[in-house]
Amino acid sequence: MAELTETKSDLRICCAGELVPVRQTLQHVRHFLSAQDIPYEVSADIDLVLSEIMTNIVEHGYKDAAGVIECDLVLNTASVECRMSDTGRAFDPSGAGHTAPDPATFAEGGYGWFLVRSLTSQLSYAREGDRNILYFSMQRQAADEPC
Repeated sequence: MAELTETKSDLRICCAGELVPVRQTLQHVRHFLSAQDIPYEVSADIDLVLSEIMTNIVEHGYKDAAGVIECDLVLNTASVECRMSDTGRAFDPSGAGHTAPDPATFAEGGYGWFLVRSLTSQLSYAREGDRNILYFSMQRQAADEPC
């Protein structure tokens, strides 16, 4: 289960680095975004980005060991910002997902970082001690929605 701290403009979650707790965490995030009147299109994009990142942490970062995923989601006037951290294996995504995978090869995986890059307005990674720190930002309004 996840530990939650919530205010009107931010949500802090700490969950086990396993698929079931990640799915439960994503449900909490969806409810939080809905309660804050985040447009469905934006909420769905945030959900997809978080799902891709958290699943990668579980499947690759914590492949051989248990761990925890921390997620701080902050709602600003024009953007939604997220800082995620984990103690899994180091993985710098700076070289991943800059171009779409070739659909002719139809691999099941390989689309995640391309989607993350396509949906975020800012994305950065750092390794601080034994922690992976991933930051991303997304626009709070849908592209076709007036501010």
